[in-house]
Amino acid sequence: MDDDLAGERGQGIQVIARAARVLDVLGGRPEGMSLGGIAKAVDLPRSTVQRIVKALADEELVRTGRADGVRLGPAFLRLVGKLHTDVVAVAAPHLQSLSDDIGETVTLGRISSHELAFIHVVVAERELRVVSRVGANLPLATTAGGRALLALGSDEEALALLQLPDAGGANGNELLKELKRVRRTGYAVDDNETTPGIVSLAVGVDTILGRFAISIPAPAVRVASVGRPRIVEQLLACRDVLLGEIGRSRPDE
Repeated sequence: MDDDLAGERGQGIQVIARAARVLDVLGGRPEGMSLGGIAKAVDLPRSTVQRIVKALADEELVRTGRADGVRLGPAFLRLVGKLHTDVVAVAAPHLQSLSDDIGETVTLGRISSHELAFIHVVVAERELRVVSRVGANLPLATTAGGRALLALGSDEEALALLQLPDAGGANGNELLKELKRVRRTGYAVDDNETTPGIVSLAVGVDTILGRFAISIPAPAVRVASVGRPRIVEQLLACRDVLLGEIGRSRPDE
């Protein structure tokens, strides 16, 4: 490759990398930042940041000229909004693969108001199976998927979402103990609590597109025969694949 072309390519990559760092920092500060604050956060000269911000503003990726400083712009937010609608499209093949490997139904859920809502379901191809319905709403505190989602946030967020005051009394204390266990082990369990005879295992997925839960509900007798550790291992592997596809909500995690 010609040295001049190689140099131009290298400079172009550097500019893109720096612009990505600026957008990443702004993504964590939706209230806006000053140019000086951005420069300090990305460890670049203020003049360099000013040029990058101007170029991004020209494409409406950031918004400037406001009292609250520089914020993500409408073009960037539109792009993120389009990606939100594609979460199921991204996740579906991985959930199907998980269902095929385990031989059980797999669901993808998220928080809707104060409940767990399924947005995608892969039903196992066998005679005795759990059939979850897309759009069905279930309690957050007692379902595996709900607990996995609650554990992604703080205890305070969980209590507020469930509208429990302070520690929430005995029920709140038990829930907080369970959320602590979920964070430690990486998975949540619903052992015959929602439906007798059904055990559900779930993991939370905290992504740039929102928080989701992958759950495997199955007859308790089959969970015992397959082995809970194997199912959990497969769930965690699927979670990691999805994080690779749609990213973690915080890059330092």
